[in-house]
Formats: sequence, structure tokens, C-alpha cells
Amino acid sequence: MNRRGFLVSTAASAVGVVGLGKAGLAQAPAAGRGGAARGRGGRGMSPAEVPESKLARISMMTGCFSNITRMPNNPNPTPEQTLTLFDLPKMYVDVYGVRHIEYQHTNLLQGETDQAFVKELKARLDENKVQLSQINLEFREQNISNPDAAMRQQAIDHTKQWIDLAVQWGCPRVMINQEQSTLNKATRAHAVAAFKTMVDYGRSKNVKVSAETRGLGGATKEELGMLPWEFLAGVIRDAGGYSNVDIGNVGATSQQALHDAIKGLMPTSSGNMHLKSSPNWDIGTAVRFTESLGYKGIYSLEVATHQGVRIVYNTILANLA
Repeated sequence: MNRRGFLVSTAASAVGVVGLGKAGLAQAPAAGRGGAARGRGGRGMSPAEVPESKLARISMMTGCFSNITRMPNNPNPTPEQTLTLFDLPKMYVDVYGVRHIEYQHTNLLQGETDQAFVKELKARLDENKVQLSQINLEFREQNISNPDAAMRQQAIDHTKQWIDLAVQWGCPRVMINQEQSTLNKATRAHAVAAFKTMVDYGRSKNVKVSAETRGLGGATKEELGMLPWEFLAGVIRDAGGYSNVDIGNVGATSQQALHDAIKGLMPTSSGNMHLKSSPNWDIGTAVRFTESLGYKGIYSLEVATHQGVRIVYNTILANLA
């Protein structure tokens, strides 16, 4: 399933997050402090009344708000899609008090050829004091585990291009899609080599290059001799790279299995983690466990619509120390 499809499918499941009926959730009033948020797609919502230090631990993917944002290459936006990608930094601040934003590279493709676009986005980020915390690179067949050497080289070159763009936007991280479906024992050596080349280039530019822990699809535990996330952890370690721990997409079938994955991947964390809802475990419990390991980085929400985002946002805030 692609990322956009997952966001759509989790729109409803976010409402059913285990533990949301428990006391202690951060309060985020439905009526805003003034009308600033109302015209920015927030329907009158305002930031939770919690310390700024807690809000600083949250980021949100732009895909969370695709239902109200006119995405590039969409010739027929709906009447609800009133925001542009340039509007999102201000909306994040007005509605959520959040100053970290995570874009898909497909949102920003114009930046590959248009320096005016690059400068305009940087200006909007700076104006609202928002950090572009990570760019997710989805290059499809251009990936580190592709058996075709030419495709792997294209993946390297394309990633370098986006590392350079990340520098212009002041973004400290890019995340690759290693293509879990073709990452296996036969492709491991060249995947490590390609990833290391990306990581080394990123390090020379002070940009962390991470791989997302996609635990579903591809080789099985029986074929690998270990869980898929454990196999990826070895690839990341040998390449000197970073993990973007994806809480919810590591193939965990229980709370304990999730905690095992978080703990195993924490040593290589890039400081950015994706967080989404699941019927298999409780988000609040996962956050408390992650915090107990000493994690001080960002939780980046990957759910859909203001309703789903607000639920997960409140749950994270309620479980931060």
C-alpha cells in the first residue's frame, strides 16, 4: 500500500485508538483563541494548552491534510481543498502550535527545476518559524534494493539532488524508501553499498539519510531468518545510516512486538519517528515506552484529516513527560 492510501485508510481507525477514553488526554479546545485558525482549514480549532516544549516534539506530514490541500498535478481540486502547500506552515502554527512539517518529495517536485519555488517555500517556513523536519523520498523503482545497478545509481543521484535541496530549505533529514518488497538476502550487499553512498553524501552536507522501517511485504521471517525490521536494522547499521522508526508499520502484531522493534531500532534513530494508529496496540503506551528509552526526538503524525490528527496529537501530548 502506498503512503497516500495508508493515510486514507487510517482516517477512520484513528478515531478508535485504544485508550482514548482514559483520563489525562491533553485538552485542545474546539473554539480557537481568536479567529486566526478558522480561515486556515482548522474549523476554529486551536493549539493544545500545553508547554511549548511538548509541542516542539510533534511534526505532521503534509499528507495528513490532503483532503483540504490542493496538491500539485491535481487539475480538479475539490471545494474543500482550499489550502496550498505554502499555506500549511501557517495552518500548523495557528491550529496546532506545531512548528515541524514533513513534506513528501512529490509535493515539492517543482523545486527540482525552479529556484523561485525553492525560495518561496523557504520564505513561508521562515515567516512562520516552522522547520522542515524531513523530506520523504519516494522514487519507486529508483531504490537501493533494485537488482538493476542502473536504477540503484539513479536512486543515489536523485537522493543527492534532494539532499542539496534539503540544505537550501534548512531540512536536517531525508528519508528513502528502500523498497521492502525487494530487500532480501540476495540484494542485501548492493543495498548496503548504495545506502552508504547516500548516507556519506548526506553526512558531508549535515543531512541525515534514513530508511523507514516498513515491516510488511517482501521476504518473510522464515526466508530472512529474522523479522523484516531486524533485517533492515542490519542494513542500516552496516551502511552507517539512520532509521526512521515507523511506529505502526513495522509489522508488529502486539504491544510487545512493537516495543521490541522500537527498542531494537532506537540506536540508529534519526530523531524522527512516524506515528499512526493501529488496532494491535495503544499509541499512548507506545509513546511512554519510547520515552522511557530516552528518546528526545520528534513524533511525526501520519494519519488523515483534522479529526484523526487531533486524536493522535492529543494522545502524544498526554503521554510525554
